[in-house]
Amino acid sequence: MEIQKSGVALRPSVFAPSEILKLTKIIDQSEISHVFIPDLSVGFDSVEISSACLGVAKGLRVGSGVIRLTEHDEKQLVRRLETLQALSENRFLLGIGTGSPGPDPKQKINDMIERLQGLRNKFSSGDGTTFPDVYIAALKVGIAKRVAPFCSGLLLNFCSAQYAGSVVQAVKQSFGGKIDFGCYLKVFFSKSESLAQKLMIQEFGNYNSIPQYHRMFERDGIADVIKKSLDSLENEPYNVPRSLLEISPVNPSKSEISQYVSAYRNAGVTLPCIYPYFSRGENFDFMQETIRTIISAAG
Repeated sequence: MEIQKSGVALRPSVFAPSEILKLTKIIDQSEISHVFIPDLSVGFDSVEISSACLGVAKGLRVGSGVIRLTEHDEKQLVRRLETLQALSENRFLLGIGTGSPGPDPKQKINDMIERLQGLRNKFSSGDGTTFPDVYIAALKVGIAKRVAPFCSGLLLNFCSAQYAGSVVQAVKQSFGGKIDFGCYLKVFFSKSESLAQKLMIQEFGNYNSIPQYHRMFERDGIADVIKKSLDSLENEPYNVPRSLLEISPVNPSKSEISQYVSAYRNAGVTLPCIYPYFSRGENFDFMQETIRTIISAAG
């Protein structure tokens, strides 16, 4: 029987690097199998943080989630991957994406795949090291089907269980190989319920301004709901409809987290990855206890 996988995403703009290391040590003692370090356009480097996390963890698989592959020098990245795999006993995860699709999305995908194949060809697998498991960020069905043959898993983001299920089914129908279906499950926490609600609504608003996410939200019938929720931020109480909470819960209990994760597993997601957000300035003790609740519920 295949071991059930689960993950946690530790965002560098939410946690300081030293806090990420402390949380990684805690997560390493749980049933959680994967930790992803989201890579942002500014700030700390996710590959470097992943390296430090691998150093303090004994069994966790840790990696980028995701780097924009074509922005990295191929020769230097190969050396980094070889070093990370040698130091971690092959536990590094290479999460990659294209970044902004630009005027020619198909070409950007082709460029990413070509770069990935170049890395594989140049990687030296001596002394027991192997090329890292690769997780590719995908949102649209067409992209998921295109990249599936080149990776260990797909990594969806900020989508409903129903939408994730539609991607899973489409890929399974077109791709006969074995592949993980990962998905970031964004959850918002704060000691203040209204602050957590505000964070969640603002994040939906940020993503709704991105064309490809807006189209996904339209498909799920929540684009207008997001707009109304954003308008409600002028005065409390905020408009927090169930349709948004089903995608991104606010201050959920342990049982609610378990039910939330189960909904995505039932849709075919094999690697549900809780992605916690906290309000700015939140006490680290509160964040640490919240992570303990997450891993006990999702592991």
